[in-house]
Amino acid sequence: MADAHKAGQGAQRITRWLVENRAEFEGQGIAEDKLAASLGMAGAEVIEAIDHLEAREEVVRIPKALSNPPQFLLKPGRGWPEARDEILAGAR
Repeated sequence: MADAHKAGQGAQRITRWLVENRAEFEGQGIAEDKLAASLGMAGAEVIEAIDHLEAREEVVRIPKALSNPPQFLLKPGRGWPEARDEILAGAR
């Protein structure tokens, strides 16, 4: 239960960051490994939070071809517009 709560908090933090950087995210996408450094989060925390967002279809992981170790590009999922609009409405 605590892990799910922590993943949810991390997911909210990432979602807010993606909203702030939505031009890049909604355009070319954001490299998953960029989030840890940008947010000061541990890599495992980012992966867990992205798993949470991906399960809610707010983001989609797109694998980068022939990368070792595997690397992913994050793009908006079908639930993204709702999540983005909810955060933007709360920011006013």
